[in-house]
Amino acid sequence: MADERPGIFEMIRAYGLLAMLAPLTISTSVAVIATGELDPLGLFFAAVLGFSMHVSMNIYNDIYDTKQGCDTLDSGKSIFSGGSAVMVRDPGLEERMFTIARGGLVVGFLGALGLIHNRPDMWPIFIFIFVTAAFLSKYYTAEPFKLAYRGLGEIAVWAGFGPFAILLYAAAQGIPFHPLVVPIMPVTGLSTLIFAWGGEMTDMPYDEKAGKRGLVLRMGLRKSIYGLLILHLLLIANVLLAAYLFAGGWILLPALIPYLLLLPGVFTLLEKGLESREKLYEGTRLNFFSFVLFSVSIMAGFLAMALL
Repeated sequence: MADERPGIFEMIRAYGLLAMLAPLTISTSVAVIATGELDPLGLFFAAVLGFSMHVSMNIYNDIYDTKQGCDTLDSGKSIFSGGSAVMVRDPGLEERMFTIARGGLVVGFLGALGLIHNRPDMWPIFIFIFVTAAFLSKYYTAEPFKLAYRGLGEIAVWAGFGPFAILLYAAAQGIPFHPLVVPIMPVTGLSTLIFAWGGEMTDMPYDEKAGKRGLVLRMGLRKSIYGLLILHLLLIANVLLAAYLFAGGWILLPALIPYLLLLPGVFTLLEKGLESREKLYEGTRLNFFSFVLFSVSIMAGFLAMALL
């Protein structure tokens, strides 16, 4: 019989690592635009730190959501909501998952040491990022803080994948607070929060049962649709600001088109989702694809500006 145990890519939710690839690509592109240079060693160590901490967060999230009854076989059926549910299907994976999560912290620490060695003048930033990321990776869902259960998870997602991630990769290139870096700090946090927000909408019944009272559950379904719309509008505004500030920033505008074309369908389905869970599911799935299209398009836009 074939081994049907979940593989490593399923356990770490590899598809979600796009949320860390986007700030890496954008920050590095901005560094090349601003300085005309690339620090490959800084890029490598920053990627080690960023992706290791993201993996640890995904694993810890699954472990503690499963323990607290939030992740179920039903909530784990889709890639755009809930966790992977691998520990629900195979409780024997718990020890292995803890090993991977803790290993991610160790590898992330080694990445931070590499960054400090490469750019010793930036050490306070790298220490701050590592300590903050280590805290958020576990206590996003774990006791005693359980940020995602107290309506603070959305803030952690935005900060972790937005300002903190952009700061990490920009500092690795020696320009942490460059005038072109600061205005783009919110953008990837907003896109990742949009992804997470849609997942919370689908997961409301499971979250409520487990006492995971994030902002979406606290607001209710109708208000959370308006909240999602505001997040999308803020994301668009941030890109328009970048297009205005950067020389050649017009390239970002056509990069937005595929993402923008999906939005009417997203909100049409979500509105219907007030009466039909099937439509809600379809709407949050399309919202996830809008996150993917935006991330790919915006990375392509910044890379094009850096190369031209």
